[in-house]
Amino acid sequence: MPDVVRVGGNGIEIRTWIGLGALTAAGLMAAAPLASSPPPSAAAPSAASARPLLSTADRASFKRLERSLGGRSGVAVSALGAGGLPVRTAGTMQTAVAWSTSKVPVAMAVIAAGDEAAQRSNLRGAITRSDNAAAERLWDSLGGGQAAADAATAQLRRAGDRRTLVQPRRLRSNFTAFGQTSWRLSDQVRFTAGLECLSEGRAVLGLMKGVISAQRWGLGSASAGAPLKGGWGSGSKPGVAGGSIDRQLGIVTSGGRRYAVAIATAPADGSHETGTAHLTRIARWVVTHVDARSIASDPQCG
Repeated sequence: MPDVVRVGGNGIEIRTWIGLGALTAAGLMAAAPLASSPPPSAAAPSAASARPLLSTADRASFKRLERSLGGRSGVAVSALGAGGLPVRTAGTMQTAVAWSTSKVPVAMAVIAAGDEAAQRSNLRGAITRSDNAAAERLWDSLGGGQAAADAATAQLRRAGDRRTLVQPRRLRSNFTAFGQTSWRLSDQVRFTAGLECLSEGRAVLGLMKGVISAQRWGLGSASAGAPLKGGWGSGSKPGVAGGSIDRQLGIVTSGGRRYAVAIATAPADGSHETGTAHLTRIARWVVTHVDARSIASDPQCG
């Protein structure tokens, strides 16, 4: 349901650190990692690891796909792990409102705060069904407003997104505050790539595998059992209404290798139905074009 109540020319992201100005000490304390088993061991990348996941030819192919779909679309991909792994992008749509994809760091913040057991039902509802009331209860359990935003932003940082700030204020009546977060695909895929390196991330990935069938368009149609989370709503800019934006983050498998993907589309007709159909076509394009042969078998969490 909708949330109601410099990328260089070669496609490699050029990143600079932007400090987390609004992150309070309380937010950091709330995001302290839980005691858990260590993350999956990293497999050393092969000598061929310089091979890009998406080539220049692939990016030209995506341009043709985007033109055939109409509207604007985009994709970002990365090997799994933390520590600034290369991100490859394609398409003209590279940033938009997060909508319900922002429920992932919110859920992680709740788990990091030690409330997984108490909030189990709300965690499941927010992630597997995209239940907005459940997500609002998670947000409120973190203190709401700036405190909740800081706690969720801390999870973005821990997983590898060094730029995004979760929106603390309700910008549109009857829409969630966190859903209006502006989230670049490159930042989102870097965050997704780091989830398996965190106990909270692994817990939420487990929930993402259980997303209901009605919401398993896009990545779910292209990779069986993929952990994913979708987001959709009316408008691509925070606080501004507009046509439908549909997006997803997840981890897919093709050629026996797993990698992180973030996709988004703003269909020309502005409809959610067209948007989900576009995401499915984009996801199927991803699994047939991404060259994952050179990436590590396990997340590089060192």
